[in-house]
Order: sequence, then C-alpha cells, then structure tokens
Amino acid sequence: MGLAALACSACFGPNLKPDAIEAPQVFYTVTGEIALARREPRIAALQYTAVASLEIDPTLLKRATEVTAESLQPSLTAVVAARWISLDPNSLEAHRAAAKAALMLHKIAQSADQYRVVLATSPRGADAEFTELETELGAIDDVFGARQLADRLAASFPASAAALRLQGFAALRADDPAAAVRSFSAALAIIGSTGAAESTGAAQAAGIGRDARRELMQGLWRARILTGDSEEPLALSQALAEREATPANQLDFALLLLAAQRNAAAVAQLESLLRQPESAPVALRLLGLVEFQEGNLEAAGRRFTDLLTTGKFIDDSFYYLGLIAERRGDLERALRLYAQVQNGDNAVAALLRACSILQAHGAAPAAQQLLDHLIEDEPGRAPEIMAARARIFADAGDAQQAIEVLDRGLLQYPDSVDIRYAIASTYEDQGHFAAALRELKEVLESRPDDPAAMNAYGYTLADHNRKLGHARMLIERAYATAPKNAAILDSLGWVLFRQGHDEQALPYLSAAYADDRGGDIAAHLGEVLWQLGRRADAEHVWSEASAIDSGNHLLNATRQRLHASK
Repeated sequence: MGLAALACSACFGPNLKPDAIEAPQVFYTVTGEIALARREPRIAALQYTAVASLEIDPTLLKRATEVTAESLQPSLTAVVAARWISLDPNSLEAHRAAAKAALMLHKIAQSADQYRVVLATSPRGADAEFTELETELGAIDDVFGARQLADRLAASFPASAAALRLQGFAALRADDPAAAVRSFSAALAIIGSTGAAESTGAAQAAGIGRDARRELMQGLWRARILTGDSEEPLALSQALAEREATPANQLDFALLLLAAQRNAAAVAQLESLLRQPESAPVALRLLGLVEFQEGNLEAAGRRFTDLLTTGKFIDDSFYYLGLIAERRGDLERALRLYAQVQNGDNAVAALLRACSILQAHGAAPAAQQLLDHLIEDEPGRAPEIMAARARIFADAGDAQQAIEVLDRGLLQYPDSVDIRYAIASTYEDQGHFAAALRELKEVLESRPDDPAAMNAYGYTLADHNRKLGHARMLIERAYATAPKNAAILDSLGWVLFRQGHDEQALPYLSAAYADDRGGDIAAHLGEVLWQLGRRADAEHVWSEASAIDSGNHLLNATRQRLHASK
C-alpha cells in the first residue's frame, strides 16, 4: 500500500495535496492500474479490493474482479465478488466470478452453489452454460477439484446430457474411468445412441451436434478401455473406421489403441494416416510422441523433423527435438531448439529447460534474466515459473536461494498451492523433513477433500517411514477417488512396501509404471522387484526408464544403493 501511494504521488506531481483527491476510489483505482503496469499483481489486487469495499458501481466492481482474478489472487476475488453479489444478487457475472474463485481455492461446495445460480437463471440456458464450463474446467490444473464440481452440478441437473458430458470428461481427466463410463452412458441414453434420425433430432434438441456426439462415443469407449474392458470398444471403433473411412474415425481408432496400450497396432494405424495429406501432421506428431515415450529417441527425432516440413505443430516439434538433443548431451543444439518454441503448451516448458541448462553450465545471469522475461510474458503462470526457478537453484545446490525465491513467491501469491508444494519439496531436499511435512499438512488442512493433497502428504510420510498407518489411510482415500492415477498408484504401492507388504505393493507399482514410465516410479517398482528376488526384472525396468529419464536422481541412487548391497 505504501509503494502504491508513492507511485500515485509521483504520477500526479509534487504540487498535488492529498485532500485534492475528492474520492478515495480514484486513489485506489489509479494506484491499482499503476501497480499492474509495474507488474505488481498483489498490490494491484489489494488496491482494487479496497475499491470494492467502497464502491457500488457495477462497472468498477467488475473491473475489481477482473484484476484480482488475473492477478491470481482468488481469496481477494472471492471478497470482491461477495460484495458485488450483496449489491446486485441477480448479476450472473458476479456469481461466475465467485464460482471461479471458490474453485481455485478448492472450495468445491461454494463453487457449486454459485454455478447453480448461473445455470438456473442464465438466459442462454443451462446447456449452453455447461458447454462453456466444460471448456473452462478442461483448462485448469486442479483436475480433482474440477471433477468434484462436475459431480455436484450433474447431481443437480440429472436430466441434462450436457451436464453428464461435463461430468464424464471431468472424471476421465481425474483418472476415474469407471465413473466416466456411467456419465457418458447416461448422456447417450438421453440423446439416443443409435444414430437414427429421431436420435439425431434429440441430440440437436439437447444442444449436442454430430461432432459432439462422436466425442461422447469416443469418450465412452476410451473410458471403458481404461477400466480394462477393451475388446468391444476397439471392435466398434474399428468397424466404424472401416465403414466410414474418414481421417477422424481412423485417428479415433488409433487413439483408442494407444489407450489400450496396443502401441504396435496404433503405430500401424497412424502409419496408414501418413498417406493422407490432411491427417499426416497429426499422425506424425502422435508417432513422434509414442517413439519418444518408449525411449526410441532416434526414431522420434526423425518423426519430429518430418513434422517440421509440414508446417504444422512447429512448436511441439522444436520442443521435443530440444529434449532429444538435451538427452544426447548436445546442449548447444538443445538451447537453439528451445529458443524456437514460441507458442503453445510447451512454450514455458521449453524456456524453463533452457534456463536450467544455462544455470547449470556457467550462464546463471542469462538464466535469471530469461526467467524474469518469462514471468513478464506469462503472468498467468508466474507461480509455476517461480517454483521452477527455485528448482533450478535447488538443483544447482543453492537451497537457501531456492527458499528465498519461494518465500517471495508466497508473499505475492499467497493462495498458490504450487508454491506451497515447491517449498515442501525444497525443504525435503535439504533434509528438513519436519518442515516439509508441516507445509504439506497445512495444504491438506486447507484442502481436506483434495486427493492431490492427501497423496502428497501421505507419500511423504511413507517415504520417510513415518506414521505409515495414517499415510496409507490418506493414500487409500485418494486412490478411491482416482483409481487410475499413476502418482497415487505409485504412492499406494510404496506405502504397502514400507509396511512390508511386498507382494501387495507390486500390482499397484506395475500399474503406475504401465501408465507413466518416469524415473521415480521405475525406482520404486525396481526396488520391490529386487526385494522379491526378481533382479533381472528390476534391471530391465531400470534400464528401460533410464533410456527415457537418464538424469533422474532417485532412479540412479536406488540402483546404486541396491547394487552396493549385493
């Protein structure tokens, strides 16, 4: 507030007296905008929250919710939205703002209450609102919160195909395919699933067009496959692809084969799509990803190089070619490739990889300058970037600097769970296990129904052989919510192993590794196999994971420790 006042006086000049400002609202809005221009989101949000406490103008209240939301301050957005609703209970924009803020804070019941108001009173109709909400929920990182919200809303609108569709896709993202099967089946039952003319009319009446209906069927088939029920969905998709040999149907079949972990058949299907110019770029991208995930870096490199010649998915191609160059130790080439990633989901990840390389190889000032620019360019991902910056310091052996970065981040973004998790991770790296557990316990207490928080705290307890009964209880609660989540499966296997149940641990760890071949899971699975006397199998898992994640500290340390114990 003091900084903002100084900024305001500098803006108006030395001759302006404080009493020359007739309305305090002007002071707060001007200083808020100055703070935004100076990239001081917390100050801007505080100033606009002060505006909201004094203001009755809906335009300014709307601006206050926008500033607090864009500044990633959901607690303040909730305050502003509550003020707005108290003045105008019929404002759908106010209720939407309150709903989004509550969801960001993982206050699911409050979020659902606000969304119900919007859904029940929107002049566009509930189905149109559900369609928009599906897009919004598909973009947020809190997949478990999105799923819990979708469940509550679908329960309030049980006859809405759009609500059930939202619920189904939210359950899929949250790794509960059995629940997704129920939701998709119910949605298709409402609109009809035979493809007959009368069913098409029902679908259109429900606001679901042909493409959206195809997505529903694909979602249902994928969900069934992920539950282990593969044969019929694959047969139906294959028959459709043969009967209507469109690139879309053929691609859908290939994606289902990948979901069923029938990679060889999927690759053959994708290879056939390469012969069709309109589908070749998508097929090349998927082939590259499959090869990369299997550790076939040379083949993946060829796919992404070919993809560049199509002019499609340019940023993805440069990013994965950069990863391949980095894993081969060609850091100069990796930096050049990362620099060419300009947009898309991998743009921030590419620059963070570049920063990590620079920091680790004698160019720390350049790395920090790049991170500063990255936060300026991507303010909506600032907490994530701050957490990555701290990880770069921690990996370089400067844990104190890492904690200082995170402490500053928490001051600017006090609601950020990403920063809280990063603080816990950094404390753990330093050997300060009690401090790490304290952070994770506080996160869980603020989000008691969040499976991610349950899993993080439970796993950390188990990893340090503390309160194993309590750790297992938390992880089992998370598992009940997301039974196909690789991280939770890994945690459940690991806590069972810590309790001495090696045979019980194995299927959970094997399922986790089948879905995610990262080094941490491979380290756990390999250790259990080793203890069960299956040392050749353990070596196979470690070697396979090393091809993909060769720099993984836990994987390498576990392998060395167990080899030394022979």
